[in-house]
Amino acid sequence: MPRILIAGALALALFACSAPEQRPADIAAGHGWARQTAPGQSAAAVYLTIVNRGEGGDRLERIEGAMGQATLHKSSSASGVARMRPVEGGLEIAPRATVRLDPGGTHIMLTRLKQPLRAGETIALTLDFARSGKRPIAVRIVPASGGEAHSGHGMSL
Repeated sequence: MPRILIAGALALALFACSAPEQRPADIAAGHGWARQTAPGQSAAAVYLTIVNRGEGGDRLERIEGAMGQATLHKSSSASGVARMRPVEGGLEIAPRATVRLDPGGTHIMLTRLKQPLRAGETIALTLDFARSGKRPIAVRIVPASGGEAHSGHGMSL
């Protein structure tokens, strides 16, 4: 019997020593904005900033919102041809990193909009991270001509 107890204790000790260290991520998201849409327009792009102040990495896996379907996309341009493709497998957020979703790059694509996005209003999205869980974010709707009007006044990350 003592041999079984000793063997069990050794197995537990080995398991504890071999388990990978799970350092925490400390995720915050803010400065969310999108341009207003025209009547009948069924898609829009959302831009925002994600900050990881923690020592561990994380990954944005899903986006939820009541306005329509929300997915991650990446824009690129090659030989004068612009392309937009879904981001597969989520968006990695490295430890101590800031990730900006900006025009011309990675962004959240809202499709199947249920109503137009109107300047001056806000919409709510929930970002779902692999380790940090769900994080709500308010997205300001700016005029179509106000491209970089997302300075984030009053928002801290």
